[in-house]
Amino acid sequence: MKRPPVSAWWKAQELLARRAHGSQELKNKLKLRDYSEVEIEETIRRLFEAGILDDEVFARNLVEELFFRRGYGFHAVLARLRQKGLAQEICGRVVKQFFAELNEDELQGMILKLIERRRSKEKDKNRLFAWLKRRGFRNDEIYRVLQNYTI
Repeated sequence: MKRPPVSAWWKAQELLARRAHGSQELKNKLKLRDYSEVEIEETIRRLFEAGILDDEVFARNLVEELFFRRGYGFHAVLARLRQKGLAQEICGRVVKQFFAELNEDELQGMILKLIERRRSKEKDKNRLFAWLKRRGFRNDEIYRVLQNYTI
């Protein structure tokens, strides 16, 4: 006799036990596993009510990881959060708050760390500026660091 499939509730908890997810990302994964829309919505609602799922907390933790561990700037962090399917309002608020509270020394330290990592490959400040820009840093942040930096 074949065992019945696991409910969306249990599958969602299993996915969340492996790593944190945003609600939209979790919905997408449950849809891929052929759970009904009704069951998915009920599961997401129960997860929010139980405090297991919280998009804002997920966003804050992801912002910290993207900045401190991966070295992404404001714009890249914002884009990554949007890719996770988080509400635009949450993304904007969380990213702005994080970068507003970020110590200037931490921000400049991250940019310098990235420059040092790239330094052996790049000797031109203009190209270095463009590379940091692609990593999502804002112009004024890059200028402040590069004007005092010698290659």
